[in-house]
Amino acid sequence: MIVTSVSEYGKGKYKVFLDEEFAFVLYKGELLKYGIVQGDEVSETVISDIRDNVLLKRAKLRAMNLLKSRDYTETALRRKLLESLYPDEAVDQALEYVKSYGYIDDLRYAQSYIRSCIGTRSRRDIRSRLRTRGVADELIDEAFENEGSFEDEEDELLKRLILKKCPAPESLDNTGRQKLYAYLYGKGFDPYRVDKALRALDITY
Repeated sequence: MIVTSVSEYGKGKYKVFLDEEFAFVLYKGELLKYGIVQGDEVSETVISDIRDNVLLKRAKLRAMNLLKSRDYTETALRRKLLESLYPDEAVDQALEYVKSYGYIDDLRYAQSYIRSCIGTRSRRDIRSRLRTRGVADELIDEAFENEGSFEDEEDELLKRLILKKCPAPESLDNTGRQKLYAYLYGKGFDPYRVDKALRALDITY
C-alpha cells in the first residue's frame, strides 16, 4: 500500500492515509520507527504490526482511562473511541477487553442511573435518557424491574413540580391549567399519574 498523505493532527500526532483512505493516527516517533513517509510503499506486515502492537494497545488504554473517571455504556464508550480515530477493529477489541473484566455493563449502568434519578425524574424521562445513551429497551425494562417500583417517589416529585410551577394552584384559570398539564406531560409523566396528582391538589379541568 502507498502512503498517500501524512498530515499533522494535534500536538505530535499525524493522520496517515493509505491508498487515498484514512488508515490511522500515529505519533511522530512511530512514523520514524515504522518508516511511514508520504509517497513510500508500506508492507502489510508493517501495517499489521501497527494495528496489533500500537493501535489496539492504545485503544485499550484509552478505554481504561475513560472508565476511571466515570461509567460508560458500551455505545457511549464506542463513540468516544471512534472520536479519537481508532480503527473499527481496534475499537471492537478494546470494548471486548473491558467487557471481559466487567468494566462496562449496560444493565449495571441502567440500574445505577435509575437509582440516581429516583425522585428527580419521571420513569419515561429516565427511559428516554437511557435510550440516548445506547441502552437496549430490554435492559432498561430489566433494570426497572430490578430496582423495584418508585411510584411514591414519582407522586411526590409531581407534587413538588406542581407547587413549584404554581404555588397557588387554586387560583389557576383554564388556560393556566392547560399550560400546567402540558408542562408535566413534557417532563415525561404518564397522563394518568398527572391527573391523579392534580386531582389530589384539587386542580382539574
